Amino acid sequence: DGGDRPTHVWLGRRSRTKPTWPMLLDCVAAGGIAAGQSVSSAMARECLEEAGIPPDVSAGLRPVGGVSYTGFNEDGWGIKSDVLFTFDLQLPASFQPVAVDGEMEEFMLMPVEQVASLLASSPDQHFKPNVGVVLIDFLIRYGFVAPDEVGYIELLGALRSGTRLAHGREPL
Repeated sequence: DGGDRPTHVWLGRRSRTKPTWPMLLDCVAAGGIAAGQSVSSAMARECLEEAGIPPDVSAGLRPVGGVSYTGFNEDGWGIKSDVLFTFDLQLPASFQPVAVDGEMEEFMLMPVEQVASLLASSPDQHFKPNVGVVLIDFLIRYGFVAPDEVGYIELLGALRSGTRLAHGREPL
């Protein structure tokens, strides 16, 4: 426990049988939002389906914002813009995520410094492509990336530069 600043992050390793980005590190839970479903209920559903996080624990989900990006689609031949809603969830020290639906091979509790080091050195070899933007946002929000660092403002802008909002409105 580092006070208000996390010392470790749970990550999942994608299943070796996943057709996209097998065996790369990923968020513990993520996924699509079904028609008519709220963002928060979709996140709670994904927590249960992917990592066995029961509703009494996922009730602690805290929405913390979102990131957007433009990148290559899964086959590498097209461009895709995406918005990812981000949540924090402090898991009890006694809780260990469990691969439930077969999308994850395993879960690991990794020191934040190690996560940052992997992101800085060779993210493409370690992480599913869109996970980097989520983790960089986490590192900024918790002060692991300082505002005095070169490129800080550009990094902030890049985390929210990917798409327009519904109905053509520009992001705030």
